Amino acid sequence: MKDAELCRWLLEVNEPWEVSRIRVDTHSREVHAYLSTGKSWFGRYLGEQPRSRWRHTNIGVYKTYIHASLPEQDGLPAHPFLGKSASDFTHGLARRVIQCMQDGLRYSQVCTLLDIDIHLAWQIKHAIESGQLATADTELRARLQLDDPAGQTGSTIPASDDRAWVRLLALDCPFEIRLLSLKLLLARARQDFTRAHDPDIQVLRISELRRFFIKHEKHLEHEIAQLNSDRQQATEGDQP
Repeated sequence: MKDAELCRWLLEVNEPWEVSRIRVDTHSREVHAYLSTGKSWFGRYLGEQPRSRWRHTNIGVYKTYIHASLPEQDGLPAHPFLGKSASDFTHGLARRVIQCMQDGLRYSQVCTLLDIDIHLAWQIKHAIESGQLATADTELRARLQLDDPAGQTGSTIPASDDRAWVRLLALDCPFEIRLLSLKLLLARARQDFTRAHDPDIQVLRISELRRFFIKHEKHLEHEIAQLNSDRQQATEGDQP
């Protein structure tokens, strides 16, 4: 059995998706599976370069990452081996987290068991708390409020679908950026975001920027305060 075929069985990838190639990094213990739909999806050909990457449940001791480009149609089935274009985790990994918590494990224990780093843990936790994952009930969301994986329950970083990120990536954004590394990241991201007419590419840039904010949250209090002030002004402006 070929490696790609074996990986397809392990990941339970089903038609029209297939594993086009895999990459194994023995140094970092990572498996990267690249998925495609072979010919087309509803007559639309999907390019060879994957636009999204999601963390999936481990294969043994190896962290597993899925690379794929999602079709543009709405209402597609939530395959366990895929994720939303704006997230960094698959539906399958999110369901596994929820199942473990419903079985009584604390969130910190789940993160250790599934080998999830704190930044990804924060994103999944936010998705559960905000009701983005339909399989998470109200009781589970309430319990998460009391079970924070890293003291980030009170984080005020906007969700990836918040329009504040689009405004931050605008070339004429008036925000004051104090952290030099963020200035450099924004300079490159703004150019890419402005030139990118594909919504998927724009979502990727927002996800990369948001991950930076999560990772360096303690050093970005000034910038996060401006983001939230901008959100508040936009909300007030939308009110009649």
